[in-house]
Amino acid sequence: MKNEICEKRMNEFMMLDKNERIPVKVTLHLLKCRECRTQVHYLTLAEKYAGEALKRKSLLERLENMDVKPVSMRKWIVWGILMLVMMVISGLFLNESDSKSFAIIFNLLFGLLITAYCAIFVATNMDFFIKKINKMPRTDAG
Repeated sequence: MKNEICEKRMNEFMMLDKNERIPVKVTLHLLKCRECRTQVHYLTLAEKYAGEALKRKSLLERLENMDVKPVSMRKWIVWGILMLVMMVISGLFLNESDSKSFAIIFNLLFGLLITAYCAIFVATNMDFFIKKINKMPRTDAG
């Protein structure tokens, strides 16, 4: 008799749509029957893990289908050279000025600008650097 009730309640549970309210009969049965409660728990976990796998798979498919544009190094080089030229030109004019505190502040700001430039360059081209590091031969010390 118990197996028939368990089977009937589990069938009712399986017929529910996702996030649909569980009927009172099924809820009461799950509270009383440990086997069915365990089975529902395992079914819920299986659905959760299957959903995560599908999300990861669809994300990977979207990433593979994206058109990846190659990074233009020309812009980075032009801006880097422009920053260096501006630093040299500003250094010539600041040495002749009387205000040493202005020169210190200007040079500090310029140093921060170059540091930010280098950090952004490395961060936006991380994939390139990782591939280069992986191609380097490994040396085992000892």
